[in-house]
Amino acid sequence: MPANKALHHKRTRVVYTTGILRRNPRTKYALVDCVNLGKHSRRVTVQVLDWSSGSPVPLKVSPCRTTRCTVTVGPRQSVFLFADVSKVAFKYEVRITQSADRTFVTNVYGVTKTTFKPLEGGTVLQRDLVKLRTFQV
Repeated sequence: MPANKALHHKRTRVVYTTGILRRNPRTKYALVDCVNLGKHSRRVTVQVLDWSSGSPVPLKVSPCRTTRCTVTVGPRQSVFLFADVSKVAFKYEVRITQSADRTFVTNVYGVTKTTFKPLEGGTVLQRDLVKLRTFQV
């Protein structure tokens, strides 16, 4: 591909949300599982917001330990990102920015501390995520 054509190739990205989730008292982490079933590396960005006060308060997401964590997922690889939501009083939201490619799938779970066991009411599968916006990069 000529260099000038590569500069004009745009990729479609999508921002998804879980919407507001009520925190189960046993939920320690909001965990995002990502799998790249495609042939090319993909980037994913995760944010977790505490909405208990009525306004969004960003939480740190690991492995980055920042309020917006971006990681690269290699082809045919999976990764997980997570945020400690144990101090969230009532409700939180997870936002995910990823490729619009159907071969990149994310699922969100509210999980316990030691075994990362999913808890009832905290699971949002890819098909249930709400699309906030689509954009080109």
